[in-house]
Amino acid sequence: MSEKINLIELNRRRIAAAYLDFCQRHYGGKWVDIVVSQRKGVRVDITQQSIERCMIAQIEESCREEFGRKEGDNHITKLYGGMLSRNHCLTFIGSTVMEEMMKAAVSDALENPGKTPLQVVH
Repeated sequence: MSEKINLIELNRRRIAAAYLDFCQRHYGGKWVDIVVSQRKGVRVDITQQSIERCMIAQIEESCREEFGRKEGDNHITKLYGGMLSRNHCLTFIGSTVMEEMMKAAVSDALENPGKTPLQVVH
């Protein structure tokens, strides 16, 4: 069990670093531009730590609530394994999951500004 948790933590760190690299290449810095509604764009400053906290809140906790601890960890391990390529870059699935996770995290941040690890700039 602890081996699976260690693998989840390792992959979470790698995915967060890969997403920071993705944002640097696509947005030109350590931020991401998210379109929350049709006409509302939001720029979010991100760090590796804030991305990891969002992954825990948006992906891992949700998965464990739905499937339970053991089965949830299996799903998380499988998902995280498919999000990175061999050279630790995000796969298409990885970038899609991270974009959707960021949209959900930004929506939560706009609704509850004090309870988020993200710095949202309107």
